[in-house]
Amino acid sequence: MAYYFYLGDMQLPVPPPKMDIKIGNQNRTVNLIDGGEINIIKSPGLKTIRFNALLPNKVYPFADYAQSLTGIAVSAFLGNGFSYQPAENFITAFQTAKEMRTPVRLIITRLTADFSLLFDTNLLVTVEDCTMQEDAKQGNDVILPLTLKEYRPYGTKEVEITTDENGVQHATVKETRQTDKTVPAVWTCTKEKSVLEAVKLASGGSLNWRQVANINGLYNPSASLKNGQVLHLE
Repeated sequence: MAYYFYLGDMQLPVPPPKMDIKIGNQNRTVNLIDGGEINIIKSPGLKTIRFNALLPNKVYPFADYAQSLTGIAVSAFLGNGFSYQPAENFITAFQTAKEMRTPVRLIITRLTADFSLLFDTNLLVTVEDCTMQEDAKQGNDVILPLTLKEYRPYGTKEVEITTDENGVQHATVKETRQTDKTVPAVWTCTKEKSVLEAVKLASGGSLNWRQVANINGLYNPSASLKNGQVLHLE
């Protein structure tokens, strides 16, 4: 099985060996007069994601920085040195997201050995805890335990008041689509990319790459899009 972890604009070079995704609980237990209890069921709370990220400070054959399925094949031929990033780059990006109070997109793609998609996770998250761990056993590498929490966009809604021919007023709530990135109708590749990477870059992770692939008649997730090729997103 192959895992690919994307957080914001970065791919984690080494997928975490394990991860916890906890769905928050908002149910409330109430005591009755007769001494019994009932459970008031409410909507699920926010998801909390925890894992330890290994951030290498040297080039390893198992570390992938290419950010695409196509890049994996390129890395196997050229080695990962051409796209290597030190641990400091990742740590700075996570700390910046925390300090700037900015949600980032978390995408976890799970593939079989033949690149068949099992299922994926696609959430807007905030960086809750980010603790750098250094251990002599790890050499110069850094372990970064991360705690992420699901982020749900919120805000005020605009109400439009109209009056019909009978003088009766009606209030209509204007629905606005909240997203972390404006998604164009079409997107043109500037260099060769896989379908998965192209959809991620074009939509900021807000679109399901499988649906976009079907729209464009691309049924192989490792298929390459050429420079100048147009991808229809809707």
